[in-house]
Amino acid sequence: LAVIHTSSNLPQAILGPDGRLILSAREDNVGHLLTTSGVELRALVGHQDRITAGAFNPDGQLVATGSLDHTARIWSTTEGTSVRKLEGHTGAVTVVAFSPDSQSLLTGSRDGTARIWSIAGGPERVLRGHSGALDSAEFSPNGLYVVTASTEDRTVRLWAAQSGRQIAVLGSQDGATFRPGFTRAAFSADGTHVAIIAGEQRVSIVRVFQTPKELIEFARRTVPRELTPCERRSFFLPEVPANGTCPG
Repeated sequence: LAVIHTSSNLPQAILGPDGRLILSAREDNVGHLLTTSGVELRALVGHQDRITAGAFNPDGQLVATGSLDHTARIWSTTEGTSVRKLEGHTGAVTVVAFSPDSQSLLTGSRDGTARIWSIAGGPERVLRGHSGALDSAEFSPNGLYVVTASTEDRTVRLWAAQSGRQIAVLGSQDGATFRPGFTRAAFSADGTHVAIIAGEQRVSIVRVFQTPKELIEFARRTVPRELTPCERRSFFLPEVPANGTCPG
């Protein structure tokens, strides 16, 4: 059993997908790739302030770090070299997460935005909507959606990953925001539900529909009638002229 020392800003050591590598961070602004026995293999040098977030990609060939220096970096785990430096956030990067296909990196920040970056390069997509720092952000298992959560603004938001468009604000049953307290959200393994932790001893489960057809079929089973024009608009579905239009 090895003792892995981490900083208070990266509260846990992060285990790689094959169970052989561990990412830890200390007070030296450096990420450390270790074996499970605690032997350091590579030092990830480049951040100008402490590391606050980290994640491996699905095959373990890349690792991402976020920092109080407002940047995220992508590193090669085999070489320990920086593959890409991601600049654009105006606050500390609190969350990093790879897409399931390893083609994109999702970052969340204390500036209230999430960003989706192409690993290969190019402009990022900025997800704007939160009014507080982000505490969690992740892709759905199929890579089509992103869910973000903020303790400060007490909301969880669902986004389309490809366009960066906000799809919905996932509030509590009695309002658009959750009770005060630490807020996080995560997809189920099959991507059909989002589990939301908000406040003390409170967990909500929200259904996520993968296609408009799936949503319509569920709605028809629940309410045996056609959706109204305004209901179709609320779910970002095209209106059917024969059924009228939603005013406003």
